[in-house]
Amino acid sequence: MTVLSNLRLFDGTRFLDETAISFDNGTITALGTMTDGIDMGGRLLSPGLIDLHMHGQMGEDNMRPGGTTRIATTQPQFGVTSFCPTSVTDSDEQTRVFLENVRQAMESAQGARVLGAYLEGPYLDHDLRGVHDERFLKEPSVSDYRALVEGYEDLIVRVTLAPEKNGGMELVRFLADQGITVSIGHSAATADETAEAVRLGVSTTTHTFNAMPALHHRQPGVLGVALTHPDLKAEFVADMVHIHPLIVKLIYLAKGAEGCFYCTDSMEAAGMRDGIYRLGNGAVSVQDGIARKGERLAGSTLTMDRGLRLLVEEADIPLHDALRMGTRNPADVIGRPDLGRLVPGAKADFVLWDDALHVEATYIEGRCFYRAD
Repeated sequence: MTVLSNLRLFDGTRFLDETAISFDNGTITALGTMTDGIDMGGRLLSPGLIDLHMHGQMGEDNMRPGGTTRIATTQPQFGVTSFCPTSVTDSDEQTRVFLENVRQAMESAQGARVLGAYLEGPYLDHDLRGVHDERFLKEPSVSDYRALVEGYEDLIVRVTLAPEKNGGMELVRFLADQGITVSIGHSAATADETAEAVRLGVSTTTHTFNAMPALHHRQPGVLGVALTHPDLKAEFVADMVHIHPLIVKLIYLAKGAEGCFYCTDSMEAAGMRDGIYRLGNGAVSVQDGIARKGERLAGSTLTMDRGLRLLVEEADIPLHDALRMGTRNPADVIGRPDLGRLVPGAKADFVLWDDALHVEATYIEGRCFYRAD
């Protein structure tokens, strides 16, 4: 058993009076005031960050063979201990390459934990598709989904779709019945259609405010429901580019700390210099850290640790709530009570932070996978 002492502990919801944590065989065994452990110098220790929406980073992309396995090894330096590799809309053949990448990464178990596959598409609204390739957009159907993921059914943890499309509601119900997290995104649904989708099983938005109609006082649409429905969690990209810091604050105030979570929606340029990169089938230009394909945003270059700092420094979110949005909340969204919290019985996944909220060390199942120089 290992004991870390002289810590400032955040358990996923609040800061604790306890100052020490013990773990054994990859699992947290106790929290307390023990002083006989390794002295951590009063540093902040939180659960590991969880990114439920990321396409790539550090020159790697989930759609390329071997990309997800390599991404898993780079995640700990950003405080990420678990993540959902995310697809872009592509051919069925290429989507199945993505699914095989996810399977191989889960089997290799190198670096950050791969939670399973997240399909962002192909069942999206044409006009709100963003940079998703219009050639491969489809009408949603249970039969098409079954054929697309055949042999990989057990890997799927999240799907984004536009439920207002013909067949969309039926697919929502089917996916929810499978225990899959269903998200509404790239959608032109009305408020009534959105509420019906929530009733059938949609539980989160996809990058709130992006790829959905603007909020209108007589046509509230997806956003009106997203900001007011207690059963719909709001995902947002925390780069302060996809949405202004005041809009981040609006989401936080409307939903409460427990009702929203942040992601990166990152592409391969995350952690890299400006230049020309790829996302899906197209070239993406990154200038001043902003990724664009033509005039459209094309993912982000955000990392989860930087997102935390931006939430605190630019959106004026209290640290305990910002941490919750990147730890416990995403774990709860995908039904993983063993992640995103410091409690006995949970995975020993945590991050040691310095006073400026930079990652000093990242532990996954009690093993230190990253330590800053």
